[in-house]
Amino acid sequence: MAFDVGRLGSRDVLKLQVYDFASNEPIMYFDYANTSTYEGTSTRVFAWGAGSKRIAWDGEKDLKLTVETQLFTLEHIAMLTGESIISGAKDIYEVETIVVGSGGTIALRKAPVGGASGVAVFPLVNGVIAKTPQPVETVTGTTVTLGSAATVVAGDEVQVYYQYQAVNSKSVSFTANGFPKYVKLVADTVYVDELKGEATDAQIIYYKAKLQPNFSLASSSQGDPSSLSLVWDLFPVHVNGEETIADLVLYEE
Repeated sequence: MAFDVGRLGSRDVLKLQVYDFASNEPIMYFDYANTSTYEGTSTRVFAWGAGSKRIAWDGEKDLKLTVETQLFTLEHIAMLTGESIISGAKDIYEVETIVVGSGGTIALRKAPVGGASGVAVFPLVNGVIAKTPQPVETVTGTTVTLGSAATVVAGDEVQVYYQYQAVNSKSVSFTANGFPKYVKLVADTVYVDELKGEATDAQIIYYKAKLQPNFSLASSSQGDPSSLSLVWDLFPVHVNGEETIADLVLYEE
């Protein structure tokens, strides 16, 4: 039976498979973006004669894929930074507002690292720390004991700055020399045939892509959730003897 393709409409976001370009190893599956835009531009110059355009030359073709998402993973950040996700123990910065106990003791939520030198204690007056650091004599587990020269007494409020070790963590570093790597993108979507009223499966293969390193990830307590914009520059590779940037395939199973 012939596979006929008629007039098509699109109202479905691309579902992306991301592969390492060099090894073809899968990196992630990304099916929760809000919008995806495949955009192409090029330049055109003309030879003019007697006030009219006579010949046109096209060139400098530039194609991009832009994906907007309000959901993201650490893998997205790793792709943007060009760095790996590191697993393992990590020292975490912490600040606690606590009331001093009897004998100049302070009970923290976590055990500080670095001993007495790793803990900074300041009086808290009207919600603001006074710049008079309190001497720390010992740190035992989660208990901090202030030195005899401390000016705060039992019942006073203090703010404590320290680090503790999280046993399990995942982290990505933003380095000065890290940049996005090349990937291959495979995008699945559906188009609707106007006359048939049925969905037609479609797959777009972007053979070589590189994320632009510019990004913005906002944090706000009001308004809509933050949106992460991912912009891939697209590059040609040799496919069946042609320099091909992308292939659009409509198919039926």
